Amino acid sequence: MKIRHTGTGTGTRTSPIGRRQNETAARDEVVDWLKDAYAMERGMESSLEKHSRNNELSAEVRDRAMRHAAETSRHAEEIATLLRYLGSETSAIKTGIGAVTQTAKGIGSMFARDERIKDLLDAYSMEHFEIACYTALAAAAEKVGMSEVVQVCNNIIPDEHRMAQAIIQSLPQEVKMYLFDAETAQR
Repeated sequence: MKIRHTGTGTGTRTSPIGRRQNETAARDEVVDWLKDAYAMERGMESSLEKHSRNNELSAEVRDRAMRHAAETSRHAEEIATLLRYLGSETSAIKTGIGAVTQTAKGIGSMFARDERIKDLLDAYSMEHFEIACYTALAAAAEKVGMSEVVQVCNNIIPDEHRMAQAIIQSLPQEVKMYLFDAETAQR
């Protein structure tokens, strides 16, 4: 396991050089997490587009997915802007892996007869994963004095909460519609 940050935790003093090294390592970690967040947002775009085009879902769910896709694109651009401000760039490798992962999940559920329900469950869990990621990122950025990062994270989190809330509110009706469709198909 790679040790990235060494806090004393024992009450002993860290030298000024040691503190600067720890702060630099922590700032580098925040930048790395921003690259992860960018990749996560770009990966989510394909899932949201899939939901917005899925005619088996209610018009309300499709519309909300389309609006959140626009929010997600904006989130990615805000993070890319932050990375440039911090003297870094997005990671093509991480972004590619994020896109492939989301595509693979979509292909995996494509063969399930209850694809639309599985996709909604995945979307709900991903929204909460994003909330957790941005909460952790904001805490880390606050610790090392990166107020711009904290502000962007705190602006994104409510969008993720709204999307998660929209999914969970629509889920019972979507399940009922799915079961009705399945029952009708069996007749």
